[in-house]
Amino acid sequence: MSFRLDQYSQPLLEAVLGSLREGILVIDRQTEVVLYNQAAIDIFNLSPVMTGPLRLIDITRNKAIHDGFHQVLEEGRPFDANLEIFGVQERTFSFRATPLIMPSAHEVVGAIGVFFDVTQLVRLERVRREFFANLSHELRTPLTSILAYVETLLNGALYDNENNLQFLRIINKHATRMQNLVRDIADLSAIEAGEFKLEPVTIDLKTFVDNLSVLVLPEATARQVTFRNDVPPGIQVQADPQALEQILMNLIINAVKFNRPGGEVVVTASFESDVRTLIAVRDTGIGIEAKHLGRIFERLYRVDKSRSQEVGGTGLGLAIVKHLVLNHGGDVSVDSTPGVGSEFRVRLPRPMMPTSAVFPAATG
Repeated sequence: MSFRLDQYSQPLLEAVLGSLREGILVIDRQTEVVLYNQAAIDIFNLSPVMTGPLRLIDITRNKAIHDGFHQVLEEGRPFDANLEIFGVQERTFSFRATPLIMPSAHEVVGAIGVFFDVTQLVRLERVRREFFANLSHELRTPLTSILAYVETLLNGALYDNENNLQFLRIINKHATRMQNLVRDIADLSAIEAGEFKLEPVTIDLKTFVDNLSVLVLPEATARQVTFRNDVPPGIQVQADPQALEQILMNLIINAVKFNRPGGEVVVTASFESDVRTLIAVRDTGIGIEAKHLGRIFERLYRVDKSRSQEVGGTGLGLAIVKHLVLNHGGDVSVDSTPGVGSEFRVRLPRPMMPTSAVFPAATG
């Protein structure tokens, strides 16, 4: 036995299904497609106008989908699976097929398949797992060193005048690293939770970056990197001063640390439009491979773990940058060439009206 919708039911059902985000496929016992919605057209990249009978094999050759529908039709049992469908891009779906039973005949006359897009959920779950794995690693390394040197001191090295101070310096270094990590986690959590309240004011960028250079120069000098402020006079931005300092300091210090002796870091800015100011931080450092560019703003994601630990970063700086910029209604992007350097670009709101009331950066 098969089934068909009558002339009155069909339009109503199609209207209901068309409003759903989930992809819907309804087939009969001969695996001929009875009904599908716009979401299914998008998922399987179907032509919106198709004529003639359409079978399941015409829509997809995915084995899990065929196995699921056949189980439902032959055994009357629901089928659940997570599967990947390759269209314009790879997407992950939670697929559930259930039997359609005609009440009068008490038999399975077809099956309905529902495709729920869980691509974003799967990605977030992967990011969450990686974050906790990386966090465990980031804490374990300094903690192991601290415990080892404390044990050495307790076992007699405390009275070894040639080494005890060096051991304490190492303990202090690792404890400071853990402290910085905990601080950045707390800052990022507050920003993500909306507890970091922005108070935007008009800021003159050239003056602001000049004042930040006082904080940057010691690190740049130690690494033999030249820092240059090429922001033209008169370029302004509407931003929270404390947040802007965090954004620029994270980008500039990263550019210094991942540079080479004799390299340079340059900050530039311009009015990109009537509503946006563009700030760029360019370096001549080691660069970033293209495969990493889509993930460098994730929490604790490191391109080069050994180099990151060597320069003392927490791995949270770029995540903080991203969230602070987004909270301003702006965006951040990066272009990079390995062995040549990187350019991070931040777009923030431009003051609506020119004004002479500007906020200088604090350097204390």
